[in-house]
Amino acid sequence: MNTKPESQSLAAWVEETREGIDSGRFPVRAFNDQAVYDLEQERLFSKTWCFLAHESEIPHPGDYVTRYIGNNNLIVARDEHGKIHANLNMCRHRGNVMCKAEMGNASHFRCSYHGWTYKNSGELVGVPYMKEGYEGRLKRKDWGLVRVRVDSYEGLVFGCLDPEAPPLDEYLGGFQFYLDLYLKHGLGGVEVHGPPDHWIADTDWKICTENFAGDGYHTPVAHQWGFHLGYFPSSGSTHSQGWAVSIPGKGHGIGLGHGPNFPPFGGFPDDLVAEMKQSLSPEQVEVFSRTRTAVGSVFPNLSFLMQPFSLEPGEIGVRFVTMRLYHPVGPGRMEMYSWCLVPKNASQEYKKEAYRAYTLAFGQAGTFEQDDFENWTKVTQAAGMTMVRDVDFPYIMGMDSAPDPEFPGPGHAVVPYVNDTNFRNLWSRWADYLAGEV
Repeated sequence: MNTKPESQSLAAWVEETREGIDSGRFPVRAFNDQAVYDLEQERLFSKTWCFLAHESEIPHPGDYVTRYIGNNNLIVARDEHGKIHANLNMCRHRGNVMCKAEMGNASHFRCSYHGWTYKNSGELVGVPYMKEGYEGRLKRKDWGLVRVRVDSYEGLVFGCLDPEAPPLDEYLGGFQFYLDLYLKHGLGGVEVHGPPDHWIADTDWKICTENFAGDGYHTPVAHQWGFHLGYFPSSGSTHSQGWAVSIPGKGHGIGLGHGPNFPPFGGFPDDLVAEMKQSLSPEQVEVFSRTRTAVGSVFPNLSFLMQPFSLEPGEIGVRFVTMRLYHPVGPGRMEMYSWCLVPKNASQEYKKEAYRAYTLAFGQAGTFEQDDFENWTKVTQAAGMTMVRDVDFPYIMGMDSAPDPEFPGPGHAVVPYVNDTNFRNLWSRWADYLAGEV
């Protein structure tokens, strides 16, 4: 684990990093460093919109889950009127954890220390010995749970710790166009299929965000068995076909991979395709019908992947969607949350097959997941070595790439799909937050 060098202040290092990104350089130190981790907690996670839950995880009044923004543990609950709230999971009396379960259903939360009781929307409603102990000095309305801003897009619930931050719609900045690829599978949208897998990994969260912002470069190497055995409906030589799309100045990015002779919307059942064509815009249909694999990240730490997978080599297989959140718990260490999203209106048979494909490929013990985490863990370990303190990585692919004038979607779209453009955009936004410029 590194600490900041005595010869250079952290502020100076951040400014040097910002300058280097423009020329395609990024420091190894960023991926495993105590001082960088602390600065991320202070300046990044305190200001960004971060994913909390999918609405289908808390469908009924009283349903709740506990989640994190940075090092802040939150209760995300649906009240009796159907409204979703997020509150800090801490009693206002002496700071005890209010809710010790990860999920459940409750109309109220009662502190196990002194018994203060709150509605699931956060209001303080019960104080033991109120008359005897406080003699009228305590006003319950002033001592509710600490509230967190919430907003949502197509079932995705986000929270923000900064009351002055721009609204979620502005924060996403047009990336909604691409989120619809994962969220508008039919007129009913999508839902989670079971609770998320989650586990602790000795991996820096930023490595994962970068990979899922469109790293098609690693696929023919890290997952080469998939090509050799015919599980990809393409080959290593054609894998670079497609677009890398970023939202300039926002940090979001997506890789949209094509495939030779790949059928439009391949891997989806016909009835679902018909609904998707109704729920998507003509421009979205044009892009998505040609997309074989879509791997994207919402800055800072939420990612999605959609691709077909088959147990029969050479077959198109079934489409699945995985949504994942990389929650940092220390320098070079994170808690991974991984969901499977399925279309609400799909048959139970399709949902079952999509979940099976997700589990085999990107579940906790999935074949692709194991490939990735082995590499990500080793990268994080190497980033903590003392000799790499002044070492940079090259991010120079596509430095001169011009936007594709024929691309119908928003953002900066370049070809080929194998490109570093999305990553330079990602790191520029990350550095802006660390520099206090956002």
